Amino acid sequence: MKILCEVQVVNRTTQANRTPRPVKSTLAIGYKQSASDSNGTTKKELEMLLFSGQAKTGTRYKVRDNVQAVHTKFILDGKATIGFHQPAENLLIKCDPIQLKGFLQTLKLGMEGKDAINLRLNIAAATAIPQKSQPQQRMVISKRSEYPIKGFPRTLKSLTINNSQLVKLSFEICTLRNLTTLDVGGNKLTKIPPELGRLSLTTLHLSGNCLGELNDWCWMRGTKLSQSLRELDLSSNGLTYFPPALVKFERLVTLKLNHNQLTRLPFAIRRLQGLRSLHVCSNKLESLPAAIEDLHIDQLDVWGNCFGAFNVEAAQLQAQRLSASNIPQPLWLQAARAVANYKLPLSADSLPAILIELISESPKCLCGKLCFALRKEDVLQRVVQPKFTNIKNLTYSREHQIYADVVICGPNCSASQQLKALFALMFPVH
Repeated sequence: MKILCEVQVVNRTTQANRTPRPVKSTLAIGYKQSASDSNGTTKKELEMLLFSGQAKTGTRYKVRDNVQAVHTKFILDGKATIGFHQPAENLLIKCDPIQLKGFLQTLKLGMEGKDAINLRLNIAAATAIPQKSQPQQRMVISKRSEYPIKGFPRTLKSLTINNSQLVKLSFEICTLRNLTTLDVGGNKLTKIPPELGRLSLTTLHLSGNCLGELNDWCWMRGTKLSQSLRELDLSSNGLTYFPPALVKFERLVTLKLNHNQLTRLPFAIRRLQGLRSLHVCSNKLESLPAAIEDLHIDQLDVWGNCFGAFNVEAAQLQAQRLSASNIPQPLWLQAARAVANYKLPLSADSLPAILIELISESPKCLCGKLCFALRKEDVLQRVVQPKFTNIKNLTYSREHQIYADVVICGPNCSASQQLKALFALMFPVH
């Protein structure tokens, strides 16, 4: 078996680096056949061979009873160290994690005296892998005939499959552990396999598909994906609502939801504190949540929506409700407000997970307190005009004035009194 990798050789006796830095190398492992003895029998000696620019003919290391240690603590990062007794050297290896795992598994089988297909290499005739044969990291497919018959290279970091009439995302793609960029725009996908949530993608383009038909968002629950994704494009998918699990992608920087049929954005969008670019043009938005003011966005594009006029009916109704007596607040809300007021850390070690989610996603009153909004009538639609203080660039249709939805925490809060006074001026009682 041979792998292409980067290797730094360290002499343990002198603590000197035989190579000043990791260099592109080929590591090979296999058996060396010895000459026949008088009885006609031959012996096999397991050896490892290191080819590099400094050792073009290869440096040989015996394996049997000669491996001091194998360190695999950072194997998931594609790093490992193999130490030998003679010579007293350590090989610091950096390689594709999957290939490195396979190589170390082959080494283990050889040390145990077991036979394996990968050990059938005649090490005496082994040569270095040509540099032109470096692992493929990028692949672009623009038509079905270009789909790889032998499968996708395990070393891919970027994969693009556009306009190929793709109706299903294969499970094989979800096993490409090195993948960081996936673009499958312009196909006919109606769902994404949940296994995609196990990948640490940074960029995911799904525009021009049909994900709004089934609204299956199980793949968004993947912990790795939600922690790594920086850019997501769900434009032109026929979405009628904002995927609920999307608000947990707290490291998201760019979100594109253009050309869908969204009528509302959730108050929980305030959880996306890393968001810097939000594109929701050509939807059916009637208003924006007041939570949009909590975000620090460089580019907000809401062009081509159906923003409604000031909601007179909701304002009149709320003017009456604000005069009503206090309603007892649920216990979870009181607990959440206490955590927020005392600025306690949102740690899973000290707080229930459900309470952390409620604190992160529940609406906030204009006065800053967490609110309770289970019923539709708890949300006041289009009753305030957002100031967009934290928005650097706003793109919208100037013929439509933008109003925001709010939730009021109670009749005695400062924001409630201000709205009550405003509504009294707008709708005086005769």
